[in-house]
Amino acid sequence: MKKLFSILFLATILGMVFTACSDEKDGPVIPKTQNLESMYEKETDTHFMFDINMNKDSSSIYMYNIVFRIGDATSPAMTLRVDAPVSVDKNGKVYTYAGTNIMAYMMRGTTWTPMPGDDYRVNNLLCTVDTNVKTYFIKFDCHGGHFEESGKLK
Repeated sequence: MKKLFSILFLATILGMVFTACSDEKDGPVIPKTQNLESMYEKETDTHFMFDINMNKDSSSIYMYNIVFRIGDATSPAMTLRVDAPVSVDKNGKVYTYAGTNIMAYMMRGTTWTPMPGDDYRVNNLLCTVDTNVKTYFIKFDCHGGHFEESGKLK
């Protein structure tokens, strides 16, 4: 009986050693969801929230108090949401939103309202969110205006 227990113990220890010493390297752990926010001082400052969900076809960018440049004019500050495809680099640190002809939603009161018509579609969207150095860059065109900004994440 002692011999049987000794063999079983040895087999268990050998199994643990070979499992622990595997040559397989784990890849980077890519979070399936993240909520990242830009730095800002006051609620009235332009700021962003990047709601990343790799389980969905698109993820949201919430843009607060943004102002478009339309030629020499500027728009009033507005709050928008854009849902766009997002991808992640192989290290799981840089998320990229990109797309064109994307429906934008404007905050009216407490409700997100679609902005109707092709003129209000978001085009040439490029947004990178780098969680490694905690920065973001976003640019897009909408309603004849252009928006571009970069900054730091909280």
